[in-house]
Amino acid sequence: MKNKNMKTLRISVLTCCALLAMFLTSAYGNHRTGEFALPELIVAGDFNNDGNLDLAVNVTGFDNVAIFLGDGRGGFSLARHVATDTLPKGLAVGDIDRDGHLDLVTANDWGYDLNVYDGDGFGGFSDNRQLKGEGDPTRLLIKDFNNDGRLDIAVNAPSEDKILLFLGDGKGNFANPPDELEDLPKDFGIAAGDFNRDGNLDIAATTIAGRSATGSNIVILLGDGAGGFTMSWENRVNPDPTSVQSGDLNNDGILDLVVAGALSENKSGNFVATLLGDGTGNFSPKQTINLGAGELEGEITLGDFNEDGKLDVVYPVSGTQSATKSTTILVFFGDGSGGLVAGPVLTVGQEPHTVITADVNKDGHLDLVNSNRSDATISVLLGDGAGNFAAPTFFSVICDTCLE
Repeated sequence: MKNKNMKTLRISVLTCCALLAMFLTSAYGNHRTGEFALPELIVAGDFNNDGNLDLAVNVTGFDNVAIFLGDGRGGFSLARHVATDTLPKGLAVGDIDRDGHLDLVTANDWGYDLNVYDGDGFGGFSDNRQLKGEGDPTRLLIKDFNNDGRLDIAVNAPSEDKILLFLGDGKGNFANPPDELEDLPKDFGIAAGDFNRDGNLDIAATTIAGRSATGSNIVILLGDGAGGFTMSWENRVNPDPTSVQSGDLNNDGILDLVVAGALSENKSGNFVATLLGDGTGNFSPKQTINLGAGELEGEITLGDFNEDGKLDVVYPVSGTQSATKSTTILVFFGDGSGGLVAGPVLTVGQEPHTVITADVNKDGHLDLVNSNRSDATISVLLGDGAGNFAAPTFFSVICDTCLE
């Protein structure tokens, strides 16, 4: 139950924003939630169809998405900002309307909604439609959940204990109202994969029924291939899990999970845990590494960074204490059995939020890109294929001359 005064304050803030928007040139033009840029989630894709990977980064404080165009050598130029509704948190990419161009979707925490943007194939995006969300959405997935060849959207609603499922028609439209997956307390991190090997996508979600040692779990929802899901498995994890990712950690052909945290203002400290799948949708804990006082505000990533055929994990440490921002990214090498071994410690900008992996310079080795929330930058760290990374190159998400 939300505090009544806080709810009244939020309604008042959003009402003021709505009134302000009436006097602007577009629905979101020049709108800002705060005074600082605060880049968070990152996605990669070829937005201008030139064969080079580009980046989209949600800029939460300025209520927009920054679009960076890649040069194929590891360099990026900030091309434009795409205006969003209030406080964009979730971000995902996919060809929603099947026109051969990548599209974007944002989940807006204070807007309680999603924005769907059509890509033009030249790096530009136009606001297609807005979908009504619920419960402070912060994470979303774009996947084909009902096996009809058309992309759908799953988005969390943590303050309503739900996941909303919007089924797409392949033309950029989505069923409204969405289907609702309920009884998921403060669901935050979400991932998709075929965990029981029946050919249908399933969902893994972190839940936080309370901030005690027994209040956090990882939940598996098995998909029926028609857009329906049934909760099949639940297991306790360390408090305040933030991120969950899936991959085959022990090379048995079955998807496993990596869960990491903890959320801001936690009292238990950061952790990373591995859970091994049995191919039926159940998982067994393999390893939990406690990392001490700290915060994880965004997303970890998986990849084979030392090219030994075993999946590794990269972890952005957002804060070391409640009042101290980190500049550290941790690398853990997989041992092939589902265990993790500490690798290099990387230094980036202040308050690294989310890290993704991609080969941005097309040399055949995986690289890293992360957002530095307090610095209003992203970092690009080029990998050498042996598990080492070059010093970061920084790119600002702020540009007064960029296209809007």
